[in-house]
Amino acid sequence: MLAAIASALHVLGIALAATFATLRLFALRRQDVPATRFADNGNGIAAILLFGAGFWRLFSELEKPLAFYTANPIFWIKMGAVAVMVALEAYPQYVVLPWHIRHSRKQPIEPKPRQFERMFRLCALQLPCILVVIVSAALMAPGRLLVASAAGGGKTAGDFVGDPAILAQPDAALLDTIARGKAGRIGAMPGFGSMLTPQQQRDVLAYLRATFGQSASQASPAAR
Repeated sequence: MLAAIASALHVLGIALAATFATLRLFALRRQDVPATRFADNGNGIAAILLFGAGFWRLFSELEKPLAFYTANPIFWIKMGAVAVMVALEAYPQYVVLPWHIRHSRKQPIEPKPRQFERMFRLCALQLPCILVVIVSAALMAPGRLLVASAAGGGKTAGDFVGDPAILAQPDAALLDTIARGKAGRIGAMPGFGSMLTPQQQRDVLAYLRATFGQSASQASPAAR
């Protein structure tokens, strides 16, 4: 449930970022201060959702281990696009934050020459970055990406049979690996929790145990 909530908030953040970035461009072209402030507030909400939910999913490992993402080049492309977006936002915030402060104090807002033009150019450059983030998020969905393994082998695979100790683990640990994925010695395997039913995941584990390793009842006491 938490994974679904975090994922939904992250997707909502991306959608709001695209929406308010577009609205801000229209406001800047019209040199409309109130509309620019409104769109900027919306961008702030989008940023909170995008970064908050993103870091929650990443570091809480709600869906996949952290190593699964860090071994994935698409993840770094997405992070690069986000970094460019943040850098492009520096000047618009330098201009608009004082506008918010002056508005809260009921003081007049008097834009300086060419501020709207500069902000428009920088904000326009953010739109391709948002597109990269959206495409990267789609490619990183379960079953839709190729990842480079931590060992550099580039395989989308999990090692269940190379070491007998792996299948000597209890069912719960191996089912968690099947559901959430794992980066290991031979590659980084995506999680199949959203693609296979719980019964299908148990069937996969039963096949692995029957074909390559121990049954749960034969697992060593230390592994339990």
